[in-house]
Amino acid sequence: MIHFTYRPGAIHLLRLPTGADLLGHLEEFVTDNNIETAGLSYLGAVKSASLRYYDQNEGAFCDFHIHHHLEVLSGVGNVSLLDGQPFIRTHAVFGDSGGRAFGGRVNHGCEVWALEVKIEEFDGYPPVRLPDHETGLSLCGERT
Repeated sequence: MIHFTYRPGAIHLLRLPTGADLLGHLEEFVTDNNIETAGLSYLGAVKSASLRYYDQNEGAFCDFHIHHHLEVLSGVGNVSLLDGQPFIRTHAVFGDSGGRAFGGRVNHGCEVWALEVKIEEFDGYPPVRLPDHETGLSLCGERT
């Protein structure tokens, strides 16, 4: 097990603009504000969703899109460092008008309709993502 301990830092509340790329807008915010370690959560709605699923057998991401309006039932993620830059890993569950739920890792291309985000910074050395040979993913493996 890898374990890091942090103290609470600044809390940012954001409302993303209609039409924004969910992941792209969050990446821009954390980069512009020098946020390297944080947790995030969000609720709202998207015009369309672009998601990824990691195929554990193939060791590769499979991208998929949902081209209709969806509620964001729950969005969670974190900010760490990858190759020296802030990196956001976020997953979300979406609901449609029939009560069906869809989820996955958020990819570029989720078009915001209305979204409210809470980013909670953590004080301390940021975690660094390193290649994990067992999973094929870049996972938090050390602190700077």
